[in-house]
Amino acid sequence: MKYIKQLVLLVAMSTTLTACNTSSALPSPEKLPGSWIVSSIHGKPVISNSKAQLVFTEENKLTGSASCNSISTSYITQNNTLKISPIATTRKMCSPSLMEQEAILLQSLSKVKRFQVHNEELSLFDQQGSLQLKAKRT
Repeated sequence: MKYIKQLVLLVAMSTTLTACNTSSALPSPEKLPGSWIVSSIHGKPVISNSKAQLVFTEENKLTGSASCNSISTSYITQNNTLKISPIATTRKMCSPSLMEQEAILLQSLSKVKRFQVHNEELSLFDQQGSLQLKAKRT
């Protein structure tokens, strides 16, 4: 009798684990590639009409605008980790406030190690888990 109870328990646990492991029951994760308008840096809203934008391609290229200047680089993802290569920028001058925001945005991007996409919103985090940038999908 003891062995029957153990067998029933084992079958029940196996069925439960199999059901929990079925990928069709899980929502598909939202993807990073796409165009994103930066909404905040370090929790502070970006300057209105600053055109801070990030475009992640399926080919692992990152382009866009840091507020004033265009950016270009590559990136690598694995699960929710994100490694952004050194960023090349153009060298236009803009208003001091846009130049300051751009410097902070570029510094923040260089610290990014992890990303999360939820409800068409992208959050980028540093190694310690501090939020660096938020952006909305366009």
